[in-house]
Amino acid sequence: MKPGTFYAFSGLTAAVVVAAGVAVSTQTEITVLTAGTDPAFPLLNENVNAVAKIEIQNAKSNFSMTLDNGNWGLDQNDGYRVEFQKVKSAIVNLSNFKLIEKKTADAARYGRLELNDPADNDAKSRKVVLKDAKGNVLVDTVVGKLNPNLFGTGGAGTYIRRADEKATWLARGQVELGEEPNNWMARQIVNYGQEKVRRVVITSPEGRKIILGKAAAKEPNFKIKNLPEGRAIKNKDEVDPLAGVMWRMMFDDVQKAEKQEWPATPWVAHYSVWDGYTVRIETVQFGDDFWGRFSATVDEEVIEANQKTSAKNAVAKINARTKGWTYMLTAGDSEKLTSKMEDYLAKSKKGS
Repeated sequence: MKPGTFYAFSGLTAAVVVAAGVAVSTQTEITVLTAGTDPAFPLLNENVNAVAKIEIQNAKSNFSMTLDNGNWGLDQNDGYRVEFQKVKSAIVNLSNFKLIEKKTADAARYGRLELNDPADNDAKSRKVVLKDAKGNVLVDTVVGKLNPNLFGTGGAGTYIRRADEKATWLARGQVELGEEPNNWMARQIVNYGQEKVRRVVITSPEGRKIILGKAAAKEPNFKIKNLPEGRAIKNKDEVDPLAGVMWRMMFDDVQKAEKQEWPATPWVAHYSVWDGYTVRIETVQFGDDFWGRFSATVDEEVIEANQKTSAKNAVAKINARTKGWTYMLTAGDSEKLTSKMEDYLAKSKKGS
């Protein structure tokens, strides 16, 4: 939108209000348009780098994130790290909100702008509070309906209701707050496509194994190396996905490992990659859910210096990210990590 366009629109609106006269005053409050330069949250603008806590409430959940020793963590998940870029984007975008038009102060009409109480069961509103390290409130507002192109392509408008006033506002800007903690957490555990994997060993609590492998990275498919004599694979297409578990592997929930009483003999999967290290995944079922613990080690057969250095660096990153945590696994991943040999075999002649 060109600079002059807004002011022309403001003048037109004012003229319409005057011309409407009594009709406008009996139906709703007279709106107040601004030049769109007043910050919606001036305290945040003055202290944008001081934000140390974010609290979010909506009809589905109520959660918070805290800055601790330079890292943002989710309070409800033992401080597990959240994605910094999402935090940064939320803070910056809120600081860029500009007041455009004062709207209704009638609480009965808040719902039309999705600005009713976020605690209501069917509310679409979201409350967000930003504080500094001393607990001083920098932002306290309800965020409502979004029109992504209200001011032209990419020029979003959002309705807000600040805590210190009954009136609502149309503000220029938008912010993504997510509906639940998972929307903020760095949910990816590991990310290795099956082309990087050379060997997989899955061991059941009873000690039974299924072993997959390739003789060379260029081989197109994995083979079951310990196939029982006289048995055949049921479906060859089901073998490769077992080796691809670590591709963009995500978790559904996370907590401190110390909170769970881990059995002595869990399911154990070893995923060895061509880059010279192995990821160990222990899997246990608690109730209806499967949880996993992760660790990594450099393979003993790695001799070449550069590969060993690279492997050590990769192992250090994995262990730094996963040590002390357990992850609720997705249904698809947990099914593969608790695979049994019989799952992949065609029926024997005796059983047919």
